[in-house]
Parts: sequence; structure tokens; C-alpha cells
Amino acid sequence: MKKMILFLVFVLTLTACKKETDIKPIPALADKFAGSYQLNSFRFTDGQTELDLPTLPVSGNGQSVSGTVTLVKVAGATLNLELVIKATGVQDYRERIENVEVKQVGSEYGLFSGTLRIADVDGAMLIFNVAQTDPTTSKTITMAFVAKR
Repeated sequence: MKKMILFLVFVLTLTACKKETDIKPIPALADKFAGSYQLNSFRFTDGQTELDLPTLPVSGNGQSVSGTVTLVKVAGATLNLELVIKATGVQDYRERIENVEVKQVGSEYGLFSGTLRIADVDGAMLIFNVAQTDPTTSKTITMAFVAKR
């Protein structure tokens, strides 16, 4: 009986051990999504201005519009997001959101600014959609875009 117990302990010990090749580091969430994404569409409204570009890049009559979104790792699950839209003949439009946190929500990953979920990301695509109402003017500002790696 003692030999059988020792044998079982020995077998369990062997099956519990992992080879070094079996151990894979778990990347920080920010590492999964950091990088550059190309804008595929962009929409902005603020009550006075409405800009809807359902397909990017777009060009015609010597004019072109394109854009990029860059996610830069700050630490752990924190990123900075920078949106750059380029249009022929005008200064680049830049929007920067700092300290965006990546959180897993079920099987999806979301980008959060504080408690507000501003985007979904899966490593190949970034879908951003934010609408906020200015309490002093009651105007709603909406920005939405889709970007792919």
C-alpha cells in the first residue's frame, strides 16, 4: 500500500511539472493593443458642424483625407490614444486622450477614460464611439471612427 501511495505521489508530481517551453508570459493588456491603426471611417458632429467620412482614405480633385490612431503603452493596462487626421491644404487635426485603460469585459476588450467606455478593441480593429452633452450649451458632441491595423 505504501508503495502504491508513493507511486501515485510520484506520478502526480511529474504531471504537475511544466516544461519551460510550456510556460508563456502573459502580456500586459496594453501590449496587446499598442500600435498604429489606419482610419477606415470617421464621423464628428457638434450641433453646428457635421463631418461624415464613411470611407477613408478618400481622394478626389487633388484633395485627400486620411488618418491614423496610435495607441502608446504608458504602463500595465494604460495607453495614450492619439488621433491624427490629415487633409490636403490644411493643418493636421490632432486629438489626444491620455491614460486610457484597457479592461476585459466578458470576451471583449474595452478602452475606458475614467468610467466611460470610449472604444472596443481586439488587436486588429478599434471602434471608437463617444457622445457627450455640454451641460452649459446643451449641445451634443459626437465622435466615432473605425480603424484597422
